[in-house]
Amino acid sequence: MIGALLHSLDDLVSSDGAWWILALDGILLIPLIFAVFFFPMAVLIGVGAAVGLTIAVVALMRVVCAHQHPHP
Repeated sequence: MIGALLHSLDDLVSSDGAWWILALDGILLIPLIFAVFFFPMAVLIGVGAAVGLTIAVVALMRVVCAHQHPHP
């Protein structure tokens, strides 16, 4: 019984790893690359907003962490 279950598990689980996820991400990046060519200012503003938001979140996390765990 256990052998049959393990044998059927080989059919359900891929042993390729997660490389197909990276390939799918590469395919999904193609429209974004085209957007850079056709809408450069909008993409630049979006990237700037994402970077600014990331910096703000990291700074806020550092402040909260420093406030919760003060150093003597």
